[in-house]
Amino acid sequence: MDSASLTFAPVDAARFADIERLFGPKGASDGCWCRYWSDPARVWREGTAGERHDAFAAEVASEAPVGLIAYDGETPVGWCRITPRAAVPRFNTTRTGRPDGDIDDVWALTCFYIARTWRGQGLMRRLAEEAVAYAAAHGARAVEAAPIEPKRPLMWGEGYVGIASSLAAAGFEEVERRTPIRPFMRYRV
Repeated sequence: MDSASLTFAPVDAARFADIERLFGPKGASDGCWCRYWSDPARVWREGTAGERHDAFAAEVASEAPVGLIAYDGETPVGWCRITPRAAVPRFNTTRTGRPDGDIDDVWALTCFYIARTWRGQGLMRRLAEEAVAYAAAHGARAVEAAPIEPKRPLMWGEGYVGIASSLAAAGFEEVERRTPIRPFMRYRV
């Protein structure tokens, strides 16, 4: 894989078919459609993958910033959710993601999805770097994340919140250790 061939773009309605292609028919993490941090817990539990797909499609169509997609040529190979904190209310109420101050002009980097063939190639770091630049261009003063710092090989889907070492390589700094494996990290723009 040649990381020099990568390009990055904000997800919009014109690119939604590329997200569907990247996530596959099951919607990335078994029907998540990147709604876990956006939906209230009850809505998430009771919702279906189809409902989450439609909610994500509507969010993208609203032209609100939702995230970035990475391409290798024309092929979508990675995704990250980068949004103002207000767009991910569930993230804001968790022990690992809750803000430690005012969230005005603070964005959250909450999710990643990397195509299997691109995992372990540094794409998460590149997505994090691009996410910071995208947030900064939209007026963010900081980007915050609550990645995992694995102590063992990751199991199915655990890395969706980001890998702490990849975010550190992108310039994020640990602010607080909220659980043994989940640091709260920040990039000051």
